[in-house]
Order: sequence, then structure tokens, then C-alpha cells
Amino acid sequence: MSSITDGTGRVEARPASERRSLPMAARLALLALAAAAPLLFAGDYQLRFLAEILIIGTAVLSLDLLVGFGGLVSLGHAVFFGGAAYAAAIAAQTLGADVVVMLAVGIATGMAAALLMGVVVMRTIALFFLILSLIVGQIVWEVVFHWREVTGGADGLRGFPVLTLHTGFATIPLNNGVALYLAALVLALVAFLAARSFVDAPIGRALLGTRERQLRMSALGYSIPRIRLMALLASGAIAGAAGALYPFVNQYVGPNAVHWTMSAMMIIMLVIGGVGSLYGAFIGAAIYLGIQTYVSSYTDRWQLIVGLVFVLTVMIMPKGVVAGLKAAFGRRNDAEGRS
Repeated sequence: MSSITDGTGRVEARPASERRSLPMAARLALLALAAAAPLLFAGDYQLRFLAEILIIGTAVLSLDLLVGFGGLVSLGHAVFFGGAAYAAAIAAQTLGADVVVMLAVGIATGMAAALLMGVVVMRTIALFFLILSLIVGQIVWEVVFHWREVTGGADGLRGFPVLTLHTGFATIPLNNGVALYLAALVLALVAFLAARSFVDAPIGRALLGTRERQLRMSALGYSIPRIRLMALLASGAIAGAAGALYPFVNQYVGPNAVHWTMSAMMIIMLVIGGVGSLYGAFIGAAIYLGIQTYVSSYTDRWQLIVGLVFVLTVMIMPKGVVAGLKAAFGRRNDAEGRS
């Protein structure tokens, strides 16, 4: 502990962890440096991989709005993400692949899918919500898998136009690792700020209330289904925006993007990173995709490694990697302050 004197001469004690925390300007500078570092040291493949992490992490972030703040665990969340990916891939064939148009298509598709799911499941909770979201997701997967003329069926879709950005003066192609990484980085930042604004707004506080005290919120006159539907729409919009960029990173989108296993994968990422932390979604996505991409080159049992990481996270850091590391560093700073 340390002591400081305020303007009245009184002494106030503050923990060492608070005294040693970095100012906001320093945090932003470190964040900007971390974001710019890959541009200096990573190649095209690594930048595309980082772009995929940011895009998937943004989708996991949207899931965190439901799970972490609404207590609504969904196994149909891939419908928002994968449905938007398919919509963007199909629209690009006729409308062109302007990034603004693709994002608009993705957001509209994600919100439409969220509205459809909300009509079905918004009056349920817990296990019933989980099962109904799974059923809705599997219905969408069946449509995607069998509608070969539009979605490509089991083969998926390939060969999209180059993603572009129209500035009014020139058209910038976003067909290399640097451009795709920057586009995904901007998307992730905007999505994080939007999610944070939603959580801090009255609707976000009400959503937390429905998770903690549903009966009390109903007694106070709040419409629980309406609050959950608003959360679904916000989550669908963010997931849809992420899905709109997804096909252009790997130049492919397949039916697995809307399958329930994709939703389960997002839940695993969210638990590893930390439920309710928002930015933990990107940490969880980086850990999962890193194991999937690099460990799988050495062994086919990479999913076993993911399972071990998941179990260890739940046992050692039940609130996720982000909260676990913050707690560990906090204890270390307190110990240094006392020494």
C-alpha cells in the first residue's frame, strides 16, 4: 500500500496495483504499437492469419454480448456469422466487392437472422434457449447444404471478386495481407467500441438485470423478451459485419460456417478468453486458431490440445485467461508494493 495526501491534508491509502497502473495515453500507445508490429515483421500469410483471428474474434465478441451479459448461451450463433458470409459472397458476384457494400449486406443479414431467431427463442432461457437456437441453426445449415445452385452445397463458394475500398478519388484493392489485416483491425476496433457502448448504455444494464434478477426486472415493468431481442439484434449486427469480411480472407466459405460446431467453437474461444471481458474474445480466438493452425501441422490430435487448454483454463482461471493474468499481475504488484 502507498499513502498520498489530498488537498485537505488527509492521507489516503491506495493499493500498489492502482499506483503502478499505466495512464490511458500510455495504454493507447502500447495498443497502437502492438497493432502496428505485425506490419513490420509478419509476411502475407501471417497477416492473413491475423486478419482471420480478428474477424473470428469479432464474432466471438458478439457472442459475448449474449453469454457474458445476458446469460443466453447459443448454439446457433454461427447462423449470424456464416449467413452473412454467404450473403456477402453471393452479393459480391453481382454488386461487386466494395467493402462498404459488403459490410452493409453482412450487417443486414446478421440482424435479419437475429430477428428470425429472436421470434423463436426470445421467450425462453437456459437449456430451452440453447436447444431452440441449435434447432434454428441446423435448419439454416440444411438449407445451405442442400441449396447447391446458390450456396454451392457441400463444396461451398470460391473465386470471389477482389475486395475494394472506394475513397471517391481512387479504388483501393484489398487483396493482400496488409490491406486485409488493416480492414479486419478497423472492424475489430469499431465492433469493440460498439459492444462496449451497448453494455454501458441503459439497454446493456437492463440486459445484465435480466441475467441476474429476471423476476425483479419483470416486476419493475421491463419487457424481458424485448431486451433480449435488442441484444440479439446488436449481436447479429456485429457477427454479420465480421462474417461479411470472412470469405475474402481465405477466398472460400463453406457450410461449416453455419454449422453448430462453429457455434461451439466460438463458445470454447469465449470461455478460454474470458466470458464478459469483451476483449477476451480476441485472446480466446488467437489461442484456439493458433493451436488449430500450427499444432495441427505436427499432429492430427490438435483438438486434444484444445481440450486440455480448455480444461486447464476452467480449473486454474475460471474467469478466463484475461481475468487470470490480470489477477496474477495484481498480486505481483501488491507483493512488490509491500516489499
